[in-house]
Amino acid sequence: MRQRSAALGGAAVVVAVLAGVLWYANRPAPSPAKAGDCITAPSAGSFKTVGCADSGAAFKVAAVLDNGDSNGCDAYPAVIMSVVDKNRTKTLCLDSAK
Repeated sequence: MRQRSAALGGAAVVVAVLAGVLWYANRPAPSPAKAGDCITAPSAGSFKTVGCADSGAAFKVAAVLDNGDSNGCDAYPAVIMSVVDKNRTKTLCLDSAK
């Protein structure tokens, strides 16, 4: 029973992080992140750029594509998630910072 509760709790955290990433990517302002930057998980509706050794670093930006085609992230094998802004003008290819 404890294993099931832990798995459900872990799944809830993953869903919350993904929801935050999707919200961030779909906000109207362009992403300030550059390739090689590490960013935190969403907090109060936004990411912060932090050092990659920082304990709060959740994602490392593998690439920022100047189009809304997330398939371009396929060129980066370590990418775990791609996020397209709501205007489909920019794509963030994200890798785990850990």
